[in-house]
Amino acid sequence: MTDNRRQILSWAEQGLIQGDVEEALAATHSRPAKKDWFSFISQFLMWTGAVAIAVGMIFFFAFNWDAMGRFAKFALLEAIMLAAAFIYSRLDCHRTSSTVSLLGMALLTGALLALTGQTYQTGADPWQLFAVWAALITPWALIGRSSTLWILWIALVNLSMILYLNTFRGLFGFLFREEEWLWIFLAVNTAFLVFFEVLVCFGSQQNVSDKNANTSALSVALDNRQAAQVSALIGGITVTWIAILAIFDNHDTAWGGPVYVTWMAAVFYLYRYKVLDLVLLSGCVLSGILVVTFSLGWMFEDVLDDGAFLLISMAIIGLSAAGGIWLKKLSRQQTAYVEKDQKSEEA
Repeated sequence: MTDNRRQILSWAEQGLIQGDVEEALAATHSRPAKKDWFSFISQFLMWTGAVAIAVGMIFFFAFNWDAMGRFAKFALLEAIMLAAAFIYSRLDCHRTSSTVSLLGMALLTGALLALTGQTYQTGADPWQLFAVWAALITPWALIGRSSTLWILWIALVNLSMILYLNTFRGLFGFLFREEEWLWIFLAVNTAFLVFFEVLVCFGSQQNVSDKNANTSALSVALDNRQAAQVSALIGGITVTWIAILAIFDNHDTAWGGPVYVTWMAAVFYLYRYKVLDLVLLSGCVLSGILVVTFSLGWMFEDVLDDGAFLLISMAIIGLSAAGGIWLKKLSRQQTAYVEKDQKSEEA
């Protein structure tokens, strides 16, 4: 049904359907059926329910902090975590319900760490909470093989790095300046990108042939690229920021320009010719527009009059239009490839 709907919408976009598109969707039964809506609503309620329970526990302890003893707080929180673990043990692995239970345990782990720190006043810095939280949920992310858990893990690691660098200003308190923090984030998130792409590659091997695949490696494989996309987007934001700093302060960030060009070229080649990813290619287009805009602003820094602003505005409009047309063309090619693969599978 989804493939038919995508194909009809593609034909309508190309002007191949002269009549009403809604009638074409209804005639081919391409609208969501009742079971599709039921599946969507049930999964939505599972995800929001797990998050609501975890967040509700935090607010419950905050509201009843003085009315409950510390043992009652720990007992209640750990009992809910054990219940989530029991539910996970009774479900099949790698299902949505099992992933939701793991997500609930991961969120409650953070609540448990916050409760421990608040109860015993350990005096730890905020970055340690998120770093330990990320370390504790790492085995669950590996077991669950879920991009949702890995995205939470990525967020925790990056947040702990931000808080650490903001607290200590580097490894010894004076080693790094604020501009050099970006290099750390770029290196870390690029490593994450490579790591998750390897896991996705293992997942592709598993889908093609389970017999020839390495089962020990495939036990942690991923079936989608959402975690890799998040890592790439964070890395892209970081390298774009580095390039912008290099434009206005080339002395302190002399390597910003070459690193930006190299990183973007590698990402463009990988996600254009190896794995077509319109999300990351859109990010590359946006990054290029930003860098060109700031470059023009630097070039006309001394003569920023109406003419310069008009030129910069026209450049933004032209680059945005060209990027949109190119991405739209890639989207049509991707749709054609999908339809071709479906026809070959049916044959």
